[in-house]
Amino acid sequence: MSEPAGAAPTPLVLLHGVGQAPMAWEDVVVPLYGSRRLLTPWVPGLRPTEKQMLGLSDAAAALDQQLMLEGMQQVDVCGVSYGAMVATRMAADFPERVRRLVLIAGQVRPPRLAMRAQAAALKLVPASRFADAGVSKDRLLQVLEATRSADLTDALARVEARTLVLVGAKDKVNQPGARALADGIPSARLRIVDGAGHALNEEAPRELVELLRDFLDD
Repeated sequence: MSEPAGAAPTPLVLLHGVGQAPMAWEDVVVPLYGSRRLLTPWVPGLRPTEKQMLGLSDAAAALDQQLMLEGMQQVDVCGVSYGAMVATRMAADFPERVRRLVLIAGQVRPPRLAMRAQAAALKLVPASRFADAGVSKDRLLQVLEATRSADLTDALARVEARTLVLVGAKDKVNQPGARALADGIPSARLRIVDGAGHALNEEAPRELVELLRDFLDD
């Protein structure tokens, strides 16, 4: 669905990944500022002060409610990593609310061995290192544990939004998941970003901005 002639651009919601905070989008938001309404919320369940861990469906429902309270009837959504999984679930559960979808380093069923290895590595990192970035180490580990059993396979066919799936050429772990997303979502195409790793919003923000502009304004 394209923007109606003369209509204001659809608002863009940017969802961070595990281990990130909303500020991870700073280098993307600055060049896009003024072009459309932008929202960089905490992904529901990841805010350090939240007491309850949310599953993907509950996180998507909480996000949808937050956007309704913000007066956003329809949005474009871009998510990275865990944020991409929440974005996928929201687009499947509330298809009329998502016009276009950009999924960065997303997964359909996260590889469990890789998730275990990531959790083991994170346990060795001092909590203060995460706190400096506004992230809770305990919550991060809880999310990784919960995400190991996540499965979006049945949700993909229900995504109606035109979708761009992005993954870095260096992000070998997430390339199979990106291909599965692109194959399973009816109106999706895959783009492998040369020279980039996992978190495009932090590692290749300039290129990501151009990709977002081309895809959302097309």
